[in-house]
Amino acid sequence: ERPVWQAVKTYWSLLLGNALEWYEFCLYSFLEPYFEANFFQGSAVVTWLGFAMTFIARPFGGVVLGVVGDLFGRKVSTFLSIFGMLGGTVLQGLLPTFQHGPVAGTIGVSLLVFLRLLQGISAGGEIASVTTYITEVCHPRVLARTLVLMPITSNVGYFLAQLMSFAAEEFFGEDSMYSWGWRVPFLLAIFPGALAALGRRSIPESELFLEAKVQESSSSAISKTRQLLASYWLQIIVGFGGLAAVSVVLYGGMTWGLVSMKKKGLSSSFRILAGCGANSLVILMAPLVGWVTDMRGAAWVQTFAGICIAVVGMPLMMMIEWSVVYSPWSAVALYSLGYSLFGAFLMMHFLQVVELFPVEVRNAGVGLSYNIGVCIFGGFAPMVFEAVSFTSWLPGLLLALSGLVTALTTLVSLRFQSIGKIQLTHLRHEPYFRCCGRESFPFPSLAKTSGSVEPGQDACPHKKEGIQSVVEVEAHDLAMA
Repeated sequence: ERPVWQAVKTYWSLLLGNALEWYEFCLYSFLEPYFEANFFQGSAVVTWLGFAMTFIARPFGGVVLGVVGDLFGRKVSTFLSIFGMLGGTVLQGLLPTFQHGPVAGTIGVSLLVFLRLLQGISAGGEIASVTTYITEVCHPRVLARTLVLMPITSNVGYFLAQLMSFAAEEFFGEDSMYSWGWRVPFLLAIFPGALAALGRRSIPESELFLEAKVQESSSSAISKTRQLLASYWLQIIVGFGGLAAVSVVLYGGMTWGLVSMKKKGLSSSFRILAGCGANSLVILMAPLVGWVTDMRGAAWVQTFAGICIAVVGMPLMMMIEWSVVYSPWSAVALYSLGYSLFGAFLMMHFLQVVELFPVEVRNAGVGLSYNIGVCIFGGFAPMVFEAVSFTSWLPGLLLALSGLVTALTTLVSLRFQSIGKIQLTHLRHEPYFRCCGRESFPFPSLAKTSGSVEPGQDACPHKKEGIQSVVEVEAHDLAMA
């Protein structure tokens, strides 16, 4: 069997849970007008603040469930996270609103905040555990091509959230949606969620984790957290900055952008075409981006994408806003093509972050750095975009700045790696930033760095094992051919 297909067959329940996470996160945003009317008494900014509540809890969940995964196994943390996400999603569809009276409405808002926090804790652990799991069990030669399964399933979840919200609007009508129809997409999440939970009972544990546990002396959650913060704080900052562009593009440009189109009067049919077009193109381009990353490296792709957004982001948003009023078909084309290209090349943020940490603290490290970045840049992006939407250029400027942050973070970290201040790769040494046929910013083999390697130690602990795996896979592929 081919390595990528084997990963799908064995770990499908992880990928299904990842799709469910993104389904719920995006569902709230697409149904924002109905939450605004039922829970937040007409305040769009406060409604988007409710959206941000989930992101505020994500770093906490990333650390707690990440430490659980580093202590007891990746399988345990993924099992806990799927139940938290499933409960938090389905129960939102059963909440009382201000339609049932002021007391019921107040209780409903309180419970909504609680459920959003529960989802944030669960999702923070989910993304760290699943990403770590997938990268530790796949072959190094196809590391990026396997990891694109994460953004593919993320976009499937995003696509289904769009489809369900738009379909509910068309089927139930505006009045029914404001009354009760908004609940249905949340309740339907119980079926794929239960399937994912059952499937995770039988997945095998990561061999890298098991080997590390045999070699490692017993440690507590507190000691793991201290080790992470003391030795890998630079890696956490790099992961945080690397998430800026993808978070703002997804939750600011794409998600808030579609809701803004609705408020400007664009019909649901055009919004469906725009959203589905962008997500479909991202999914179709994913294998190509994975191949480019396996040839050039995660840092090269992240830098390229960040520079493109810094240059094109602002004019793209301004042209889309103009087209919504004067040329809806142009708005659909610009949204679909522009955001699909951004989303496709930014999908390697998963690999950039997971590469930063060694196996002993990988789950917690990914959980903390990834979720802080998504919380700050993604969770508050719709609220900030809404607050500055009185001008046509400020949201676009924020989008462009996010690309600049990601590109500069990546380039500065590469410079730090080249002088031995930080180790950016713990899964495979190269490619990471390959240009003109060579690795442009390699980690020096003899350098003393905090939280990285000792003098004389290989800069990439799994490099020899990775090379052997590559040889085995290449031989297998030739035999199959």
